Amino acid sequence: MRVFETQLPGVGDRFTVEFEGGGELVVVIHNEGNQDVYWRPHPDDEKERLFEATERQARTIAEIFDGSYFEPVDETFENALQDAAVEWVEVAANAPVAGRTIGEADIRSETGATVLAIRRSRQTFSNPDAGFGIEAGDVLVVVGDDEAHDALERLLAG
Repeated sequence: MRVFETQLPGVGDRFTVEFEGGGELVVVIHNEGNQDVYWRPHPDDEKERLFEATERQARTIAEIFDGSYFEPVDETFENALQDAAVEWVEVAANAPVAGRTIGEADIRSETGATVLAIRRSRQTFSNPDAGFGIEAGDVLVVVGDDEAHDALERLLAG
């Protein structure tokens, strides 16, 4: 199997996966976050669009492929986490939370999302407390329901 990455100016990135047995899987990741997935049985054939996925849906598909997707069997536990999702969100340079602590940004109260970790450069800070400073370029690992993630996106956008 071989993987090729191609930048598509103004669009995003295209990843082409060539399989040894034949066929190509093509994934176009748009700058806006959505992904288009195509299949081509032979390099000379036309691509057939299989589906479009949001960033969240693509992450779930990736979790299934890497074996980390978890669907609880216990109904009590399942109901407790039914609407929870973990997302990775990058802090832009102009984000209002950049230069503030988690507590000052009041992320949990304002959005309902909880910061589980912060990835900075090549280091991960797990379970940061309210005094932990947020910097531009940090990737926040947060858990919450869809509403919490939407509220966090609005908070980060200002």
